[in-house]
Amino acid sequence: MYKQATTTQAELAERRARLLRLHYELKRLGACVRARTPRNGRWRLRIRHNGWSETVLCAGADGAYAYVTAHGRLLGTADEPRHVARLLIWMVERRLR
Repeated sequence: MYKQATTTQAELAERRARLLRLHYELKRLGACVRARTPRNGRWRLRIRHNGWSETVLCAGADGAYAYVTAHGRLLGTADEPRHVARLLIWMVERRLR
């Protein structure tokens, strides 16, 4: 049997903090964004514009975190939320995934 790795509470808290930082940057730029937590406990952001939406998650561990879309596209490291926020707004305005 394979032993499944579990995500610790500290890692989940760090991911949540990084996503809320991105949430702040998106709100500052005027985007329609919502932070949600599904049943599995992993926080996600949903950005909406003209009927189009994009879901963003924070992935990683051990101090190396990155923003990724639900489709698996790597947006950037979690150390550059302003760049990722501008990229996400550009993506939803042009309806790109």
